[in-house]
Amino acid sequence: MDELSFLVVLGVCLILAGIVLLVRSWLFRARAVRVSGRITKLNVTLVENGNHIRDATVEFTTQSGREITTKGGDIGRRRLREGSPVTVLYDPKKPTLAYIEGTSMRGGWVGVVLICFGLCNILALVLILLFGPEGTT
Repeated sequence: MDELSFLVVLGVCLILAGIVLLVRSWLFRARAVRVSGRITKLNVTLVENGNHIRDATVEFTTQSGREITTKGGDIGRRRLREGSPVTVLYDPKKPTLAYIEGTSMRGGWVGVVLICFGLCNILALVLILLFGPEGTT
């Protein structure tokens, strides 16, 4: 496989992976049930560049009355603490899969980033074909 074919395949794969992640995120939000809950625990993980990731454990009651305690995902820079009331989005088929509303969900922003990288890759390929040395086509 030559370099140009590699760029095409890489760009298309990045775009497709990003689309899959975005669609999964949108589908979760579409089927998710929103209920009131509260943060029961904050987990802080230090990462190599000195920043930290703040994950929350949330407690909520499903619409059927079942009490759930599960991880609610990364809360980012939101000023939440243990005991803070939050709105929880959960999957009615698997209530332990839940996120705090207004925080990042797996796949949401990562999908956008992958699509952007894929598009930049394709743009670089087009620019190489248009303005590159004569021997590239």
